[in-house]
Amino acid sequence: MNPKPYANTRPLGCEIAMPELENINSARYWDRRFASGDWQAKGGPSQTARFAKSQVPKLQLSKTFDGTLVDFGCGTGDAFPIYRNAYPNARLVGIDFSSEAIRLCRAKYHGLGEFIRGDSASVPDCNVVIVSNVLEHLTNDTIVVDELLKRCQRLFIVVPYEERELCEEHVRTYDYRAFSDFPVKRREIFASKGWSEFGLANVFGIQLGNLIRGAAGLPPRRRRLQIMFEIRGMLSPGLPA
Repeated sequence: MNPKPYANTRPLGCEIAMPELENINSARYWDRRFASGDWQAKGGPSQTARFAKSQVPKLQLSKTFDGTLVDFGCGTGDAFPIYRNAYPNARLVGIDFSSEAIRLCRAKYHGLGEFIRGDSASVPDCNVVIVSNVLEHLTNDTIVVDELLKRCQRLFIVVPYEERELCEEHVRTYDYRAFSDFPVKRREIFASKGWSEFGLANVFGIQLGNLIRGAAGLPPRRRRLQIMFEIRGMLSPGLPA
């Protein structure tokens, strides 16, 4: 996949960041990052696992769930031990456009699920699709969402909430109104391990820090949060759930 320039449009609830730049999130870019060990060295696998631990209770799936759950944009698959522990009877499928990511998934977690190199067109018909911290990397996010909804009963999207200072890999920021053109069933804003400030970082970095910033006439710093969107899929409910 070749890098694409940022779009000029600004959908409801979704702002495009720095439109004069190009999106660096190509398969080649991520292949290099995974193969070089940079992702691992900077804590990517542990962050993915912490994301999954924060999200699983919010999916509201039964422990006996025996349908198909797809992790779209699974990276190196580090959410799979959490998913397998939460849903021991489920069929788990991970999909990523990085061949290096899929190679690492198969090497580490081949006993936990299936791993496919592909895009949204590669998603099998399923009960649930989880897209965790993926869409903020994409210029064609709503196109991907539309494609995924055709292939599932329930779609869960998790993205940073009103992200102010974007890292170089993020091209979009989302608020509560995002995805309003789709049949959103539920929205939830929450603090997530691996993203939000907790403990001393929250007390000193955010709460007490804001007292100091206020006294100095500086704007307050906001705690980093995530938002989950549950969207009804278009697939018939005939699949086992």
